[in-house]
Amino acid sequence: MSVVSKTKVVNGSIAKTWEAISKMGAVQDWHPNVARVEILSSNDTGVGASRRVEFHDGNSAVETVIKESEQQFTTMEMTESPMIKKAVITIKTEEQSADKTNVTFSIDYSLKFGPIGWLMSVIMLKRIFNKVFTIALAGLSYHLETGKIVTDSVPDNSAE
Repeated sequence: MSVVSKTKVVNGSIAKTWEAISKMGAVQDWHPNVARVEILSSNDTGVGASRRVEFHDGNSAVETVIKESEQQFTTMEMTESPMIKKAVITIKTEEQSADKTNVTFSIDYSLKFGPIGWLMSVIMLKRIFNKVFTIALAGLSYHLETGKIVTDSVPDNSAE
């Protein structure tokens, strides 16, 4: 399995940040790559909450919360992805100040396609995940700061 991780200080209290991260349907409000979310479970938060995420590029994946600790972390298992064989995504939050929160996105994954998948991961996928996490964290920070819904891009000043 390969691991990619990215951390950013976002402009929001830990409570506000946690609300945006822990509600399964809220990801479409702040993640620029997400076109639509369908909630698949009866609950929108907590262990067992599940969603289908459809991305602007036409791909989709199912994510289900498998572990969670209020205002600390949520861990999701990703399934039904076109390239990913197995993936676990963790989003951690840590209060930095009353209106700033450290947020870390990480993914531990393996690709389909055996040795070719491993090579794809080494050559390009780690770099892609790093870029996706950078964009997602910028979108989250922008959304928390302005209250605006992020569509397919984030204003340049928030991607720093």
